[in-house]
Amino acid sequence: MSASIKSNNLERIKRKNLLAISFTKLFHGFGANIFNIIYQKVLLDLTDSLVLIGMIISIGSIMQFLPMPFIGKLSDRYNRKILITSSMPVFMMGVFLFMIASPSTIYYAILGILIYFLGFTINNLNSQFIVSESSNKSKGLIYGFMFFSFFLGSIGGSTLVITLGPNIDPKMYFLIYIGVLAIEGIIYGTLLSNKTQIKKSISLINKDKKEVNLWIKIFRTKTLRSILIFFTLDLFVYGITLSIYNAVLYEFYHLTIENVAVLSIGMNLTNMLFQIPAGRITDKLGNKKTLILSQFFGLGFFTMNIMTIFLWVNGFTSTLLITLLIGHISFAFSIVSFIPAEQVILTDLDKERKAEYYGIINFIRGVGYIPTGYIAALMVENIGYLSPFIFSFFGVLIEIIFLLRFFHHHSNDI
Repeated sequence: MSASIKSNNLERIKRKNLLAISFTKLFHGFGANIFNIIYQKVLLDLTDSLVLIGMIISIGSIMQFLPMPFIGKLSDRYNRKILITSSMPVFMMGVFLFMIASPSTIYYAILGILIYFLGFTINNLNSQFIVSESSNKSKGLIYGFMFFSFFLGSIGGSTLVITLGPNIDPKMYFLIYIGVLAIEGIIYGTLLSNKTQIKKSISLINKDKKEVNLWIKIFRTKTLRSILIFFTLDLFVYGITLSIYNAVLYEFYHLTIENVAVLSIGMNLTNMLFQIPAGRITDKLGNKKTLILSQFFGLGFFTMNIMTIFLWVNGFTSTLLITLLIGHISFAFSIVSFIPAEQVILTDLDKERKAEYYGIINFIRGVGYIPTGYIAALMVENIGYLSPFIFSFFGVLIEIIFLLRFFHHHSNDI
């Protein structure tokens, strides 16, 4: 077979892989957004305690990051298609356990969220590298398109919640999600190809040597160290507020599931419309400048939420959904400008062992995220609902200073 034919076949496989991931992102956005709208409301009904919700979310986040280095190692050495397909039954088991939990069997919810986030970790890591290996140029644009599909699906999920309204038991949404996950598994199994993955053979001696040096290299290398510090700080700062954000909306403002779904539509519609342009902007501006832009939009989100709380406690309740929606839209701009830069940086840390580097850095940054749910709940219970937002606001200011003075950018910015 000539080199040109092989090249054409490889390009066809890459396009097919990107198509498969975009389809699954669409379906997953639909189901995952339903889950994200519902699950903290279900936890609040089960526990009637923000502190317990914070503890459960913190426990779940352990599985979201703890297995990252191991999964990254498996992804580099074995079959990404098998790994990403296997994430579907893991997801489904986690959602099922969450669905059958009750106040007397709250341990089902804890076990369910652990398994759910394990499925998320397996799926997310492998999907990012399938996209990376199937993209030639303009990776920011390609990642933008993938998340465009995800946010388009998310709008569908929010619309379903609004359409069905209070006429359905919230736990029934979990059954819908399980069906969506089954469809995703079929798409992965039939459309994905593993032929773009580079095969490597590493001797046991060299392998052990590289494994020891891999962790050390991250802390010793200036660029890798600054990347690690920034993304760890970012996850902690935003996690303090976002880890229990929907639970606060339900408990403090007494919003309905339909109200939260409307806010979600506003945010995800903005995400969908601007994700692809944001990918182009990332390719043109570079990663560092795009991350700085993202943080300024993040300040807008926290500012609007702080203002909303002040208005609410002083009796100005009629503007509640409007100010919250403006905050959600600002947060959407923060997300769309953050995602392409983040993924381009974190999927291009090494030429041979990309997924393992990705896994190690996400494991370390995840350690900072693990206690955020519990810390946020304690802040709300002991200081007030305003405290997490103020903390995150000043945390974002610190992030901007770090980006300007200490962040050593990567990829197309070098």
